[in-house]
Amino acid sequence: MTPAEAPSYEALRAAFGQDLATDWIPDAVGAVDVAPFLLDGAPSGIDAARLRVPLGSRTEDVPVVPVDVRARLHGLVERALCGHRVRPEVLAYDRVDWDYRRAFRTRQQRLTELAARPELPLVLALDVHRLSRSLPLRALHDAPWATPELSAALAALDRAAGRPLLPGHRWANRLAAAALSPVDTVVARLAPGRWLRWGDDWHVFVHAPAEADEVREAVGRALAPLGLAPSEHKTRTLPATAVLSGTARDVRGDPGDAWRRGLEQGDARALRYALPRAAPTPQISRSLPGAVRHRPELLPRAVQYLARAVDTPEGRAAVRALLPAASPFTCARLLALAATHRALAADVPDELLTRSYASGAVALRSLATRVAALTTRLRLTPDPPPRLRPWLALGADPNRWPPLLTTLL
Repeated sequence: MTPAEAPSYEALRAAFGQDLATDWIPDAVGAVDVAPFLLDGAPSGIDAARLRVPLGSRTEDVPVVPVDVRARLHGLVERALCGHRVRPEVLAYDRVDWDYRRAFRTRQQRLTELAARPELPLVLALDVHRLSRSLPLRALHDAPWATPELSAALAALDRAAGRPLLPGHRWANRLAAAALSPVDTVVARLAPGRWLRWGDDWHVFVHAPAEADEVREAVGRALAPLGLAPSEHKTRTLPATAVLSGTARDVRGDPGDAWRRGLEQGDARALRYALPRAAPTPQISRSLPGAVRHRPELLPRAVQYLARAVDTPEGRAAVRALLPAASPFTCARLLALAATHRALAADVPDELLTRSYASGAVALRSLATRVAALTTRLRLTPDPPPRLRPWLALGADPNRWPPLLTTLL
């Protein structure tokens, strides 16, 4: 790798900013002091806590690492992959300046175009079985782009977290996208110009069921050397037009209308679309706690909405309704919101602060300490984490280095 090929510090920092929008626990001081770690080497030690998070219809225990570890891994991966190029049909995590929303829109458009071709009546939807938990360390070590420094860091992470890839991390998704390139070569040979991949999710448009079977079997054979297999539950052959009501479905429009439609029709995508965009209204605020209880995975985007609604009576009431019996995942999002509003911080019960501070996740302890500081309850969090001490020394201003509430989760 030459200096000209290496990603610039500005590109690394911009990509890492988007990475933090998928953090399970928002950083208590907005990661203001983390950027230098992007250029550092492998972390000397990794402390991985466990957090139970909702993932659609299921929940899963995911490892959570300190934000400086996340930054170091981000930098190591981008430097390792700077010379690697994926095929143009791969639209997710394909380069350092990849942008989620722009890529998602491009995929919608291309899927719609392929579904309109009359000679391709079927689409094979292919998904890898639990990629982030199943991809073995050896597959990453053996990849042509792996560097000794990255391999050492991934080995340390595997020892600490039980896996070399962490869900929700941009660097991990970048590695997974690169690791699946040999499979893309097989798909491109069998269905040239008739497929797309997003993460570990292929859509291959075919002429007949026999061709779908051929592609499915070939992909299974290509995944095997990587220690992977297709998902039996998610891999299926469908009418090509199925993507128009599924993956490529467009939910654009008035966010308030999308929220109402989402509630009436049980449409999670419409609800996810509405929450970051809707102007606060009494109707949305009142219905929000029930929607989040029914679909806990909506919580990060619900907090993004509540950040705009917090000065309304209905918005503050919605926060109070979500606080009782909050899980650590719920605490993480609500404490991040309370850390930016002193009035909300006063609504957080002592028990919730104590429980969060006692958790094994440094990031959650930091949020609890920040909320305690806003309400003269630092006795509940007596040993502030090191990264929070400069903020405390500067007067614990809720407007200084606020946690990031914008999210792609």
